[in-house]
Parts: sequence; C-alpha cells; structure tokens
Amino acid sequence: MYLIFLTFCVVSVVSTDPLNFERSKATLKPLSACCDIPELGHTKPLNECSNPKLPGPCDDVQCVFEKSGFLKDQQTLNNEAYKSHLRSWAETHKGWSNSIERAIEDCVEKDVRQYLDKPCKAYDVFTCTGIAMLKKCPDEAWKCA
Repeated sequence: MYLIFLTFCVVSVVSTDPLNFERSKATLKPLSACCDIPELGHTKPLNECSNPKLPGPCDDVQCVFEKSGFLKDQQTLNNEAYKSHLRSWAETHKGWSNSIERAIEDCVEKDVRQYLDKPCKAYDVFTCTGIAMLKKCPDEAWKCA
C-alpha cells in the first residue's frame, strides 16, 4: 500500500510540473549557451561585415575588429582601443564589470592563442573574451538551472 502511495506521489509531481522534470535531465549543451552575453560590437562595423557575411571563424571577426580599430595590423591587437571599448561597454551594461575586467586580464594583458588552422588575432582575442565573460557571468544573465 505504501509503495502504491509513493508511486502516486512521484507520478503526480512529475505530471504537474513537467518543467521540473526537464530541468533535471543531463545535457551536453555548451556552457556558453547558459550565459546571455549581450552583443559586444557596435552596429556600424557589424553591419559592414555582414553584407555579405564573411566565411569561416576568422574572417567575420577579423573584419569587425579591423573596422572597430581593435587591431594595429592583422596580427597585432590594439590593446588600449579594445580595453577602452570593453570598459565603455561595461558602463552601459550593468553587472558586467567583473566579466570585462576578467576578459581584459586574461585576453588583452596576455598573448592568447586559440589555435585555428591559420593565425587569427581577432578570433583569438574574441574567443578568449567570451570564455572570460562566461567564467564571470552575472547571476541575472545566467539562464541554465
């Protein structure tokens, strides 16, 4: 009798709260999907590099970095310009200051390499920035249970 009652309770909880059941499932979704990082780029360079969108993991990011003034040349980051942009961005996106400082420390102050098939400083720095921001994702931007 006790087993029947327990079974009824479990079935009732699962059937009345299917979202709770879904949240308890394991997943291999990348953690980056859990942190809702707002767009980091300015509209003008993003639009200029989107029509048409350039192929590959490097070309579109390289284009945006070049048009934004974040590169001195194809393989040299303009550290001051990128830091200034990130800090300015953080001023208009409350709660992200710790993430931005982590990105500056990990990705601007150090020479990073993400190891694409070809060297791509913009991709290296941008990917590092996303990872650093993910590590310091503000609670209000975290969307995975």
